[in-house]
Amino acid sequence: MTEAEKVVSWSGRKRIKAAFTHSSVDRVPRFDQTVSSRVATAVMGREMLVGSGSLRFREVEERFLSDEAGAEFEEKMLKDVVDFYRVMGYDMVRMPWRDRRKATRKIDQCTYLFGDDSGNEPWEICRFNPDSDDWHSMDTWLAGGNVEKLCAYLEKERQNWQGPQKSTTLLEELKKLRSLAGYDIAVATSVAMLMIPMWEPAWLMALELAPDLVEDEFERQTEQGIADLYLVAESGVDVNHSGGDFCLNTGPVYSPATFDRIVLPRLKRIVEASNKVGIPYVYRTDGNTWPVAESLLGKSGIHGYGEIDYGAGMRLRELRARFPRLTLVGNIDCGAVLILGTPEEVRRKTRENLEDTGGIGHIFGASNAVMAQTPPENYLAMLDEADRFRP
Repeated sequence: MTEAEKVVSWSGRKRIKAAFTHSSVDRVPRFDQTVSSRVATAVMGREMLVGSGSLRFREVEERFLSDEAGAEFEEKMLKDVVDFYRVMGYDMVRMPWRDRRKATRKIDQCTYLFGDDSGNEPWEICRFNPDSDDWHSMDTWLAGGNVEKLCAYLEKERQNWQGPQKSTTLLEELKKLRSLAGYDIAVATSVAMLMIPMWEPAWLMALELAPDLVEDEFERQTEQGIADLYLVAESGVDVNHSGGDFCLNTGPVYSPATFDRIVLPRLKRIVEASNKVGIPYVYRTDGNTWPVAESLLGKSGIHGYGEIDYGAGMRLRELRARFPRLTLVGNIDCGAVLILGTPEEVRRKTRENLEDTGGIGHIFGASNAVMAQTPPENYLAMLDEADRFRP
């Protein structure tokens, strides 16, 4: 086979699969789990519904108007995501982080209530900030660290649990995404997540006051996640880009001992199921994971590690040295160099990042997301420099 024929034979899907076997590739595969719609719109010259807070807010708006408006939004979003990822030369596409909830009340132009805030059941008020492109929680049923209310809810969930449910909606969405994307680009999903809301004090308090109830919640997530893994395997997805945030820049929000006792055994079960269905499991979390690295990145058996947080001290060279068979996904500092750097600085950091792994067993991209504040020229410089690198 000639060199030209080898180049033609490479597809995005093939590059992604090669990253998980640590095989040689024609170029480093690339994937960003989220690109802000604002950046994508600037790059493409037309409105693109592809990701970030504005995407979630828009979906809530449309679903509040009517089911028909919500369905139309979803159709446009899926087409935009596939179009954008293909035009930008990505090797893998995934469903963006979304907010599929039907709001119960519109409070003002940018604020919606979900659930009934007059009772003890879960409810939340979320607001969109057009300046920061952030869709965030303003108030919740657990405000003030109401651990008693949370424990009562978890006890009720324990009693009502009747086993995992089958989501036909999830399967239909993934089949639609796969059909639109085609088979020359990899498709990622995000099921079998394993986490608790780390920003909600009541959950962290419950870990100390009622650990059995929180452990039961992790068990429900595990059982549902394993069922979902078998379900999504029917759609032909290639990678499960999952996990769940539990670390800050200073380290995990709960102790390594708690991780080993509650999370690790269940994560191992999820990985075992992933192996059975043949879908690599990528655990993604921001923050400094070094205090739990041996368990999370080694003992668990996960296939990949994503959202590798450069700003929290996570470096590819060190990770590769300690976990040589782990596939590394994303590490360009999205909160600093991509936003604040010059295109030349972005190119230099991109080159350093790729040289740390030699481009093998590495899926290149931002540490978390290409955020709305990212200058389009910096984003394009990152992609162009990655194109120039040869493993």
